[in-house]
Amino acid sequence: MKDKYQYPEWAENAIWYQIFPERFCRKNNQNPISAEDIEGTTPFLLNRNNPWHLHDWTSDWYVLDNLEKQNNADLKNNILRRRYGGDINGIISKLDYLKDLGVNALYINPLQYSPSLHKYDGTNFLHIDPFFGSDSLNDKLLIENEDFEDFENTCWTTADKEALLLINQAHKREIKIIFDGVFNHIGYNSKPFQDVLKNREKSKYADWFIIDFKKSTKSNLYYQKFWGSVKEMPKLNYSSNKVKEYVFATLKRWLKPIVEGKECQGIDGWRIDHAIGVPLTFWKEASKFVKKIKPDSIFIGELIEPEEIIKPYLQNRVFDTIMNYEFLYASCQFFCAEKNYYSSKEFSEKLEKLLKNYPISSNYLMQNILGTHDTERISSYIVNRKLKNYGSIDKYFQNSHASDKNYSTRKPYKKEREIQKMMIIFQFSFVGTPMIYYGDEVGMWGANDPDCRKPMIWAENKYQDEKIIVNGIRSTKYNTVKIDKEIFLLYKQLIEFRKTHKSLTKGDYSVLYSSAENRVFAFSRKYKSEQVIFIFNRENKSFTLSLNKNTTISMQDFFTRKNYSINKIKIDPFQVLILS
Repeated sequence: MKDKYQYPEWAENAIWYQIFPERFCRKNNQNPISAEDIEGTTPFLLNRNNPWHLHDWTSDWYVLDNLEKQNNADLKNNILRRRYGGDINGIISKLDYLKDLGVNALYINPLQYSPSLHKYDGTNFLHIDPFFGSDSLNDKLLIENEDFEDFENTCWTTADKEALLLINQAHKREIKIIFDGVFNHIGYNSKPFQDVLKNREKSKYADWFIIDFKKSTKSNLYYQKFWGSVKEMPKLNYSSNKVKEYVFATLKRWLKPIVEGKECQGIDGWRIDHAIGVPLTFWKEASKFVKKIKPDSIFIGELIEPEEIIKPYLQNRVFDTIMNYEFLYASCQFFCAEKNYYSSKEFSEKLEKLLKNYPISSNYLMQNILGTHDTERISSYIVNRKLKNYGSIDKYFQNSHASDKNYSTRKPYKKEREIQKMMIIFQFSFVGTPMIYYGDEVGMWGANDPDCRKPMIWAENKYQDEKIIVNGIRSTKYNTVKIDKEIFLLYKQLIEFRKTHKSLTKGDYSVLYSSAENRVFAFSRKYKSEQVIFIFNRENKSFTLSLNKNTTISMQDFFTRKNYSINKIKIDPFQVLILS
């Protein structure tokens, strides 16, 4: 039974899809972007004097183009500096693709004005980045000439209005949409921080930041940064009422946009980045504020900390739910790991612990992830499974970059794709809501940031093979970049199955078989008279199990349409049965 907390019911049925805007689709982005426009973000060592241009969407990822070779910088820094030109109109143009896939909820990485490719160092929270729109020159002028502190009378740029069109067009297709809120810090190029750099203690924005002016020198401002060291992300000070006012104005602007006196359709909620960095007391206020503006909206926290730290954020109803990183770690430790892997009993115990730690309704809204913009691609975890353990965040991020010793950037082999399929099925079967990271549905691969952020593979494009592994090393076998049709079909099948079986969105979860001796795992999802049984065999050999010795009930497998008696089931290696 679920608790009595009133949550947005649409979120329980969500099939989430995460979009990284700069790399999703370029529709009509002809904006003149200069090297000056991308200053003030990583990598700082490449300034406006270095050669730069918009990169070819279909090029070999690890190959430096002719201009990049003139930068006198390593491969990673050149990749971080690249822009491929994904834009809002590109997302709009692919809404029918997403609708056909079966997606009904979008989580979009930051769209805010920023010099970076990722936009997590926003210089202006209230505006969409002009380069995501179709009129960057005029948009930049509008933003530069308005009163930064007049939060309630902020203008609506072309890019802002195109974001509203995206929201409108998504809603027409019955697709919900949430934005990424990045409020722990602000960008190095922002007006407040630039004013502090210039005027120090005398700046009217001095209390916006956490600065030790006594330790500062003329050449070095001693300020707190994101993650303790990220120069381009100065941490905001929530003792400042003006900072709070700025964030509240941003939350409201996109939940309930008013353009020229007319209310427009707004987003359906917020995903809050690095929620742990902002005082919990503020999030309590913000949550009430958001729900008052839009009661049916969702408020999601990105919290990757240990469970005991996360608890207060959910038990006190600060956030409706979280991005479920623990689901990712546990799944990898069971399905991927080659050594020190979870037995099915250990896996089951870990999952049960996760479910007991948080409010029941939060569990049903959890964004169950197999990859994000901050992780390796699911397919590349599997390729490199012999390098790692996955059971916790510190272990998970070990050996995850293309430059790490022995890391392979190749395309997955057939057997590795079979493991990937098992993990996708588990993602769609467990308590919570599945979230697809853009491109996973077509089989994209890649190491951790920046390689998990390659341009999306589209059927209408012809892509160059990946001939270079990393750091200029040529592969002995070319990796053909194209859509994996089997993976794509599996996603479509599972989405349809989930939508037609309420037991997967509302049903109870019960373990039917687990063992300390193997990696065979069976559980059921049950809602009223409907029951679906999932059986996973991660072993290299066939296995026979009985789920009920006292009955001869026969159930049909979703994939093969074969009937199975549940008192004796034989399951092949790396096979999954979905019985209903």
